[in-house]
Amino acid sequence: MSRSVLTIFCAVQDADAISAALRARTQGPMHMRREDVLGRDFADAGNGERVTGALARMAIELELAEEQVAEALEAATAARRRLPFRWRTTAVQDGGRVV
Repeated sequence: MSRSVLTIFCAVQDADAISAALRARTQGPMHMRREDVLGRDFADAGNGERVTGALARMAIELELAEEQVAEALEAATAARRRLPFRWRTTAVQDGGRVV
């Protein structure tokens, strides 16, 4: 079974709703970290973010079976949120748990 890391980059104010939707449909740990995004592509920005030129985002990251990515994205899409989000997957070559 192939594993992937799904990372969703969303507005800080949308992170709770998206993470709750993901937790309801997936298993395993979810990692969240705050990120400041600088750049010129502000299609996802709120009005205040367009003025400052910086986006405040949360990166929500979880590892899951490749077959579960579509379901996780459906859950995130259906969550009540204010702004669009971006996502990407990364293949997991190796991993484990050390005790």
